[in-house]
Amino acid sequence: MSRAGSAMDLEDAVLPSKTIGVTTLGDDARLMHEVMARFGVRLKRYLYRAVKPEDADDALQDIYARLSRLARGVPPPDFNATYVFKTADSVLRDLYRRRRTRESETHIELPEALATERPSPFDEVRWRQNADLIRQAIGRLPPAERRVLLQHRVEGRSLADISQRSGTPMRTVQRQLSQALIQCRAILKDSGWFET
Repeated sequence: MSRAGSAMDLEDAVLPSKTIGVTTLGDDARLMHEVMARFGVRLKRYLYRAVKPEDADDALQDIYARLSRLARGVPPPDFNATYVFKTADSVLRDLYRRRRTRESETHIELPEALATERPSPFDEVRWRQNADLIRQAIGRLPPAERRVLLQHRVEGRSLADISQRSGTPMRTVQRQLSQALIQCRAILKDSGWFET
């Protein structure tokens, strides 16, 4: 077989078909390619600060493996920075646990942030983002529904009290609260709400 012929066969085997328009990457592989392109450099930097260099590459592969399994879900999750780095934190915790059990006779220093009960910086960022999303969702509600939601969920008033004070029938107050919650859930879902 000639060199040109073998190169042509290899090209046909590896590259997407030009005539049919079929690609070799599935949706989950394409999604993972995007995640790696968006977060690869930041993840490496984060891992090289957190673990030994020889462990960083293994941890990165573990992160991509977990995200790849999640990408096959229907629908796949929104791989935002919080989601990706929360997965990285989980992989690092597992790495420290494995090392601790494997080397139980030796003492391993854990970073102080890992040993505390305080939320991680990623949890704090996620909570702040979610709080902003909640404020925006409540701000987009019609005034009557916003008033009932805030009085019931924030101020802690009962629906009967809200009905009595506003002179609105109880069924109307219940419907307004229900509509407010449904609209907030829809707005939050569309805005990228990060659920744990």
